[in-house]
Amino acid sequence: MNNSAARILKAFADALDLHNTHPEFIEAKYQAQIHNPWFTEESIANSIGGWQHALNEESRLKWLESNRVSADSKSDKLGIIGAGNIPFVVMHDVISACVSGYSLNLKLSSDDNILPKIWISLAEEILGDTLKINYTDQLKEIDRVIATGSNNTHRYFEYYFRDKPCILRKNRHSVAVLPMASELTESQVMGLGEDVFAYFGMGCRNVTQLFIPREFDFAGLFPIWEEKYGELINHHKYVNNYHYHKALLLMNLDPHIDAGFVLFKERNTLHAPVGLVNYTYYDEISEVSQYIKEHEDEIQCIVSEGTSIDGLPFGTAQKPELWDYADGINTLEWLNT
Repeated sequence: MNNSAARILKAFADALDLHNTHPEFIEAKYQAQIHNPWFTEESIANSIGGWQHALNEESRLKWLESNRVSADSKSDKLGIIGAGNIPFVVMHDVISACVSGYSLNLKLSSDDNILPKIWISLAEEILGDTLKINYTDQLKEIDRVIATGSNNTHRYFEYYFRDKPCILRKNRHSVAVLPMASELTESQVMGLGEDVFAYFGMGCRNVTQLFIPREFDFAGLFPIWEEKYGELINHHKYVNNYHYHKALLLMNLDPHIDAGFVLFKERNTLHAPVGLVNYTYYDEISEVSQYIKEHEDEIQCIVSEGTSIDGLPFGTAQKPELWDYADGINTLEWLNT
């Protein structure tokens, strides 16, 4: 294992641990909430907690030892275009680049351009050195690129970076495969709620499509979910989305289920707007397997317990480890070959 890479990775872990004590980090969290109303105190804390778990010493060592990583300076200059749908979402790419020795041109999303900077800055203070990161609005003079965006921007990325080695990411969504509601424990239902509602459901690892048995009873979910997630309706941007899509469903006489804080619509599609969750009935589990196979390029995560479908345990979709790579592409390996 490369000692320089391990030192850099530890610096990021130690810097994040300052989030509740360092005045600049505390101020950055406050400013991020003002700048982006989706970044609530709870969402930021949730992301930090997930990162602290991912960056524990055992995980850091496992990640570096399972990949051929060299922090020696690379001749290639790397460009990263970050997403901004959840707090710190760009940081896996940034950390991967830093432990791999790249000079980095970083284009942060306007929705998340405060929190990553303070984390990087404090890591540099701990290291006593800069991490060769240049913040920019335009990627020029780069040799390879990692870019995350929507399906529309993906087409632009494909054209603009057509002559460079690149990892290009577009919209993906996550699904949950459920047994009968009576077979789910309260803990499992609460975990599934975390997969659906964390970060208001805005992450690619959030569940937007439920596969449920024909006789599934939603009534078993709502009381458990409302206890923790019913307060989402008090968030002004979330409630606007909820009311807007509820109005559309009512005007179109479109059958749906209204839990009072989230809507459920029977439809066989992965994308769901904020405040709404899709569901599809299945009679045979093979139907779900076939759907997942046909849409594997659009699915980020599968959560499943109590069925024959392999998936993550409920409550873990938004708690990725360092080796849980977006789109299944090993970023660290790509950066070091």
